[in-house]
Amino acid sequence: MKALVSKFTSQLEEALHIGKEAKLTSCDKDIRNVVITGLGGSGIGGTIVAQLVANEIVIPVIINKDYHLPNFVNENTLVIASSFSGNTEETLSALSIAQEKGAEIACITSGGKMLRNSN
Repeated sequence: MKALVSKFTSQLEEALHIGKEAKLTSCDKDIRNVVITGLGGSGIGGTIVAQLVANEIVIPVIINKDYHLPNFVNENTLVIASSFSGNTEETLSALSIAQEKGAEIACITSGGKMLRNSN
């Protein structure tokens, strides 16, 4: 644990660098809700973000840790799928459902099937 804590500032610097290099495109959809899907360490970021923006955001942000997505997900939903490995079964299943429903999708991953299937 001490080693992890001692590396925290360098991990923050790396995270900022990754954020600056991210490939983001604008969206012309009328986003009415956000679903953040991911498990374990990959999912905790969504929980933190949802709590940080809770008093500012005017649309619902739902945290999902399941194979399925809520029935309301549609083309006006932003689905953020998070899987460090890119191979988390539940997250990949939810991502596939989001694609079928025409949701706006953002993926956070280091590789795996998620990276290959998100392009």
